[in-house]
Amino acid sequence: MKNILCLIMLLFLPITAFSQTGTIEGTVYSKDTDKPLAGAEVQIIEIDKRFITDENGTFSFIEIPEGKYTLSITYPNTELSEKIEIVVETDKILTPTIYVSTNAYELEVIEVITKRTPKTVIKKSIQSQEITRLPGTAGDALRALQAIPGIGVANDFSGALYIRGGSDEDNLYYFDRVPVGYPYHFGGLVSSLSSEIIDRIDVYAGGYGAEYGVDSQAVIDIYSQNNSPEALRGKLNLNLLYSEGLLQGKIGEKGFWYAAGRRSYIDLFIGSLSFATGAITAFPRFWDYQLKAGYDLTEKHQLFFNLFASGDKFAVKLDGENVDEDFRGNTSFESGFEGAGIHFRSALTDRLTSYLSLTRSNFLFDVNFGPTISLEIDAPNYTLREDITYELNEKHRLETGLILGLEPGEVSGTFTRIPDEGEVEFDIRFEEKNTINESVLGQRIEGYLQDRYDILPFMSIVYGVRFDYFNRVDELSVQPRGSIRVVLPNTSELQFAYGIYNQTPIPAQLSSSVGNPNLKSSQASHYIVELKRQLSQDTEIKIAAYYKDLANLVTSDISSIYLNQGVGYAQGTEVFLRHRSGDRFFGWVSYAYALSKRRDRLGEPYRYYSFDQTHVATLAVSYNLTPTWEFGAKWQYRTGNPYTPVVDAQLVVDPRFALEKDPEDITITDFIQNSVYIPIYGETNSERFPPYHRLDLRISKTFRFNSWELGLFLELLNTYNRKNLLDYNYNENYTEINPIYQFPIIPYLGITAEF
Repeated sequence: MKNILCLIMLLFLPITAFSQTGTIEGTVYSKDTDKPLAGAEVQIIEIDKRFITDENGTFSFIEIPEGKYTLSITYPNTELSEKIEIVVETDKILTPTIYVSTNAYELEVIEVITKRTPKTVIKKSIQSQEITRLPGTAGDALRALQAIPGIGVANDFSGALYIRGGSDEDNLYYFDRVPVGYPYHFGGLVSSLSSEIIDRIDVYAGGYGAEYGVDSQAVIDIYSQNNSPEALRGKLNLNLLYSEGLLQGKIGEKGFWYAAGRRSYIDLFIGSLSFATGAITAFPRFWDYQLKAGYDLTEKHQLFFNLFASGDKFAVKLDGENVDEDFRGNTSFESGFEGAGIHFRSALTDRLTSYLSLTRSNFLFDVNFGPTISLEIDAPNYTLREDITYELNEKHRLETGLILGLEPGEVSGTFTRIPDEGEVEFDIRFEEKNTINESVLGQRIEGYLQDRYDILPFMSIVYGVRFDYFNRVDELSVQPRGSIRVVLPNTSELQFAYGIYNQTPIPAQLSSSVGNPNLKSSQASHYIVELKRQLSQDTEIKIAAYYKDLANLVTSDISSIYLNQGVGYAQGTEVFLRHRSGDRFFGWVSYAYALSKRRDRLGEPYRYYSFDQTHVATLAVSYNLTPTWEFGAKWQYRTGNPYTPVVDAQLVVDPRFALEKDPEDITITDFIQNSVYIPIYGETNSERFPPYHRLDLRISKTFRFNSWELGLFLELLNTYNRKNLLDYNYNENYTEINPIYQFPIIPYLGITAEF
């Protein structure tokens, strides 16, 4: 008997010793609904075994040899392709739970079956998937716009966008139909809207239709998420500057909500900081939040509400012998913005739709600068907007809208006039200080009519007119606009656009204290041609050329009085080549040539606009090395900004002292004790800074657990430590010049947690 048992053991020992296999029994869930995903195909790539998940989302592989494998999960009729790595061990049953995202692909299907409408001029869009992955922005949505051709910024510290030869004052921002007057913290440090809740950003660089356009030549239209894929979803983001959080969920089966917020925290660790000529008494801090809720009342009626706000604050105290008397003492800065809206969208019939919005926005500003300068602004804006669309048929659509605006505002303090763009002689120390105490009431009436018509199978037209009335300039502006789109035999799309865009002067220029209340609107005429070609399913190229004629620009005369006397023009060409391969790779190459000039007063020569950038080239790529590792790079080259050189300096009696005495009573002693050097400038913007170029790198890693994810990203800004010039600093008598540089090489680390 003993021998028989030994024989049996010898017979089975080789089998157990060499059949080293394990089992995989897992479940696939939709990360967007938290429900099992039936019908997904799970494949073990190395041995080409496949399994289709059942109604419970489960799959099973038995007798899999010990080793390391890659599971690939795909879903029918989508580009979904998820991969994970797994290690099989002998005699062990692995039970992986795999979460995959399907929501983005469902949205693509919805877009395909939507009614096609005649197009206006091609807009430039950045989707949320690209926003968070673009290197050099730390996932900041609005700072990502700088990579689009035709859009520039002054420097690394500024977020103000200069679009096609215009200024930041020419841009109009909307966030879910609410006008936004404060898109950046501290002028460009980070945007004032959390990127986590942004779905896409549409940029209309010019030549757009009549539905947009009060006081603007470019529109940045920001859309936040309009649904919640899960009952409850959250995300936390920690980085070097701030922390932010997001929560979102559903309201029953037909509604959604989200809440997002951010706050910087350097001030929590550094309350004050002393330096040679003073101290920072309140370290810079910023905060913002965004709330939104929506509900489908019926299949044809949707209601949503949004609320958002932001704020910035810092304070500094300057003292010491080297500090000018006008700047000595406490300086504080506090600003913010509030926005809110309630919106009702209704399909009144199968052809007639209505979109009604009541919004309120408010810009707040409070600055105290030294002992003499202060300014406090409270500028709310109430807007009632109704847009109506009527479909005559699938090829013909009529659009109309009416906007009523009320702008009560209060301004108080002691301040100077606002300098002109390019006015380097302006020195706030020597400018006349005016006491300001104004209450104004602005009233706006805007309306538009527009027709979109597929006139031929290969041709569509959009033509319309916009009417704007603003009581503070007491004029009605009529702005015709239109575009023609032609599909060429090779399926390329060629578009031509023309439009007039009027802008009322900024409030400071209309001020009765420091401006001219008799000013009128300036006018820009846009001429644009754009060519779009789909080279393949994943690759497209866009080429654009534009010319803008500017008239009645507001500039100051010799007496420092604002007048509608300036003219100018901007022209350029842009090339944009983009490739996208599913969710794994996207990238683009772009080049823009631009020329922007101004003439400030009659009889003066044309000069370069202060932010004219002749050549701008950008290369941006992002690639998923694995489902959890991603690498990205962005390189940009820009022609240096124009600047006005200092050619000499003269020693004169301090103008502030001279005002207190009769010129004949000024003695040599007075001159010695109260003299200052005043620079003598060359021709305005006659020289340029050296070219700007910079490489940013980004690498991110995601760790996926059963029901949550942990993400790490590292960005290296200005990777090769290029010394990009910001400005020149002069000594007291302007005999020595020292460069001031922009960002050096900076590592930037961020952590995200999503559940």
